[in-house]
Amino acid sequence: MGSTHNLDRTPIKGELWGGQGGRDWDYRPENGIVEITIQYGDAVDSLNFTHAIENSTDNSSEKFGGRGGKLQQTITIDWPNEYLTKISGTIGIFNKDEVIGSLSFTTSRNKKYGPFGSTNDCKSFELVSEKNRAIVGFFGRQGNFIDAIGVYYKDPPAPIETTKVNTAITLNKDIPREVGPWGGNKGKAWDDGRLKGRITEIDVHVGNGVIHGIHYRYESEDSCDASPIFLSNKHGGEGATTIYRIKLEKENPDHRNRNRNICLTEDLVGISGFYGAFDGNCCVEYQVVRSISFYTTKGKYGPFGTEIGTFFNSPACTNNAKVVGFHGRSGEYLDAIGIHFE
Repeated sequence: MGSTHNLDRTPIKGELWGGQGGRDWDYRPENGIVEITIQYGDAVDSLNFTHAIENSTDNSSEKFGGRGGKLQQTITIDWPNEYLTKISGTIGIFNKDEVIGSLSFTTSRNKKYGPFGSTNDCKSFELVSEKNRAIVGFFGRQGNFIDAIGVYYKDPPAPIETTKVNTAITLNKDIPREVGPWGGNKGKAWDDGRLKGRITEIDVHVGNGVIHGIHYRYESEDSCDASPIFLSNKHGGEGATTIYRIKLEKENPDHRNRNRNICLTEDLVGISGFYGAFDGNCCVEYQVVRSISFYTTKGKYGPFGTEIGTFFNSPACTNNAKVVGFHGRSGEYLDAIGIHFE
């Protein structure tokens, strides 16, 4: 189904915010940040980080900043299923020096921690990751306080192109034009309708044994020649650690008989999967799609996710029917999914 691909691209250094005092500091771990400890009072006195690393008992950074601060807080991040996406704060004057007055942290699960420190009479700033990038490191200036701070970003996981089992699963039967959705009743309802075209690619966003979302591409089928490609809306959240890409085959016209303009295409004909309670949620009533597989006229892709919970499957057929759209419910995850047939 493809190899694992983690956030391993070259970090991008962001903008520096704060004062000019103190000395440089830099923290770029090899893996994701799982804990941040903030020491603070009327300003941010110090920061300490812990990162994820295999087979290590010492994965904490040095303390950056000074020894003061009456208060201390530690935030925990569920890397790689969760990562930092935004840092905000304020810059203030303390003992005649410009320092970081307060900091707040936001993750890919829209959890916000802070503000830690003082926000009185301060200039605000915000460091936001673009294009779903993860914040994976920090730099700045330090003395008795955190004088200045900036962040490092990494790009999100690249889609992994998947392979199929070369045995299509089909049934000769009449089917309704709309089936499903299967899954929970949370999230917002959506319906892409019946597309006037053919689905060519599907991206499946997966993490921590759950389907975080899907989006797909489709093209017109007016001819076998090149046609405009359209991208659907993404249905689901941003917390995936891996993206799997399904590419459906499209062959050129049959050159052996030029009077026959036949497109030997691979069409989507059905789906199956599991839905159930997700351990990361607060209550068992919150059902999401845990696993999904896709069936075509040439084979099967998947399963993606964890096959646990209640099984579902759509009818698949050989009588020229195909999947021409999706509908369902989504929020932080893909809560439910159904399909439209031609």
